[in-house]
Amino acid sequence: MSAFGTLLREMRVAQRFSQLDFSLESNVSSKHISFLETGRSMPSQQMVLHLAQVLGADLAGTNRLLSAAGFSQVFTQQDLYAPEMRMVKEALDHMLVSHMPYPAMVFDQNYNLVNGNAAQFYLIQAMVALGGKIAERPNVLLAFLDENSLKPFVEDWDQLARHMLQRIYQEHLSGPYRDRENLLLKQALELPGIPSDWKQHRVENLDKPVVSFSLRLGDTRLNMFSTIATIGTPLDVTAQSIRIEHFFPADEQTKDYWIRHCSQ
Repeated sequence: MSAFGTLLREMRVAQRFSQLDFSLESNVSSKHISFLETGRSMPSQQMVLHLAQVLGADLAGTNRLLSAAGFSQVFTQQDLYAPEMRMVKEALDHMLVSHMPYPAMVFDQNYNLVNGNAAQFYLIQAMVALGGKIAERPNVLLAFLDENSLKPFVEDWDQLARHMLQRIYQEHLSGPYRDRENLLLKQALELPGIPSDWKQHRVENLDKPVVSFSLRLGDTRLNMFSTIATIGTPLDVTAQSIRIEHFFPADEQTKDYWIRHCSQ
């Protein structure tokens, strides 16, 4: 079996496609699919791109399939600060600055903090001043779940922790490598105090349009909710992996807090 055949089969099985179903979905004969997986046939570049699309592979997964078949990767993976990524970096900076005086941050597919606006770093610094152990560029998910980091500042932590763990779980299941170990979730579940029923949890307060949360900074209570956006139609692996989270006040008191502390 070839490297391409092995990888193709792994991705097909991960997506719960039988060879017959995959054949019908891709409009490629089941015999040819079998030959590709066993290495008896090798695909053209266009065939690799077509099969990757049918499998729902992300750009990184498509690149891996191309490499395994002996072709050059077609999707770049630039550093965000590379000249080629200038337009993306400028767009992200614009979104961060435009959201002031409310917090906003950019993180990658593994939830590592890439950048934030002044309000976001003001919030982090306020938590550090109150005893939170938060790295300069933390992993947002792991920091949130860590009892020595962000956890002590979240009033309804149990409910939100369950919600975030489910999100990480579902994101992995919807990806092309769903049968591989979810390393980020594994790290998260190894932290002390993680709710054992996180997978069975149902969101409460269904009368509200969004899941909100409350932060406690000393005597100050901040009621917030957030939205998450992505880069549209990305052609770069880094651009595809980026997430932009905007935080909004859920009441007038919280709105006034951010206006007083972070208005420029």
